Amino acid sequence: MDPQALARLTLLAAILAVSGANLPSNVSTTTSGQTNSTTYIVQAGDTLFSIATKFNTTIAALQQANNITNPNALSVGQRLLIPGAVAQNAVTPSPTARGPTPGVTRETSNVTPVANAETETYIVKAGDTLAGIAAQFGVALAELQRINNIANPNLLSVGQRLIIPKISNTAPTLPDGIVLDPQVVKQGETITLRVTTENVAEVLGKFDQQQLRFNKIENQWVALIGISRCANYVGEYSVNLTVRDNLGNPKAEQFNVRVNAGTFPTQDLTLTSEMSALLDPAIMNAENALVAQTVSAYTPGQAWNGKFRSPLDVQNPRVSTNFGDRRSYNGGAPGLCGHEGIDYAVPGGTPVFAPASGIVVLAQPLHVRGNVVFIDHGRGVFSAFYHLSKIIAQPGQRVSAGDKVGEVGTTGFSTGDHLHWSMWVNGIYVNPVEWTERAIP
Repeated sequence: MDPQALARLTLLAAILAVSGANLPSNVSTTTSGQTNSTTYIVQAGDTLFSIATKFNTTIAALQQANNITNPNALSVGQRLLIPGAVAQNAVTPSPTARGPTPGVTRETSNVTPVANAETETYIVKAGDTLAGIAAQFGVALAELQRINNIANPNLLSVGQRLIIPKISNTAPTLPDGIVLDPQVVKQGETITLRVTTENVAEVLGKFDQQQLRFNKIENQWVALIGISRCANYVGEYSVNLTVRDNLGNPKAEQFNVRVNAGTFPTQDLTLTSEMSALLDPAIMNAENALVAQTVSAYTPGQAWNGKFRSPLDVQNPRVSTNFGDRRSYNGGAPGLCGHEGIDYAVPGGTPVFAPASGIVVLAQPLHVRGNVVFIDHGRGVFSAFYHLSKIIAQPGQRVSAGDKVGEVGTTGFSTGDHLHWSMWVNGIYVNPVEWTERAIP
């Protein structure tokens, strides 16, 4: 070998040795003749796809280099030769990143997911899907893919370690004269937004795409915000306000609110063929449209005062399904949004009472929800009771807290006697229990 070639080989070996010092313990580099490669030791949860993505190569190249005929047959501790590649150093994703740059398509990433103070880890179990895990933790599927650098959400391995965003306990930075309650927000909650600035004549605003309606209460302008329970509704959301003073001069205010994931376990239900028939899209869509139209109305006045009472005069009724619980029917994937309200397992015929004052706006049988009563409490707040055996309240009737509106039953899509209680704020399903625990103006 001529001296120049020998010098080049010596320099190459030195460079590779230095690079190898920064590699993970399960990665090493080798030099043979004029070729170099990386040796990787298979870890729990690895797939050939994830390894190919990590080293910016292809599954076919890995199979050829390692004489692998079945790409799904990997063993923990197995040594793989990664031809012509050096592993990328681990990089922690930015916690504020919301995804790829608009207009740019990115199939794979060389970034290795790393846990930090704002995340927790989850080990994939048999039968898990990425969509189901996202629903369980209330994380958007796309966000879970981004954080874990998963290009194909259908490729998961038992034992694979996933990074899940944690709840943030940091209150947002708010402009002067703006107050939020609560300051740390979870899915399904109701936010009270107050503008306390003096000499204000009008406040207009939006939370994300939700139109806010402000009422003047004493010397403050107050709006309610409903936070969705759906799995894709986690992250930073903008609030944009226009505050007009008594002379008509507008002032724009903008700030962000982080919505944390709720804790919504998955409930497995087995349905009969008769019950499955009620989930026909034609039936569901028509009924959902009626409900959406009913709860989208807005009555400016506030009918309630203080906390809502329980709709049952039963001591500690058993809860069979909590608000937001994800449901799997006959072994299928859990739904994106989970249970619409809270279910109390109490005997049929148990009286159901209005939880607060309002006007009955719907009282009739429905296919899926059974016999229902809907109450408009004003300011975009609604209550509804499903599966009743008997409807007592009438449309247009004004009710007060404690008035009897129906009786518990098992009509519609129901597997036994229980009371289902749903609530909405600005057309968004919210947790009714929160309204019984604190006074929301």
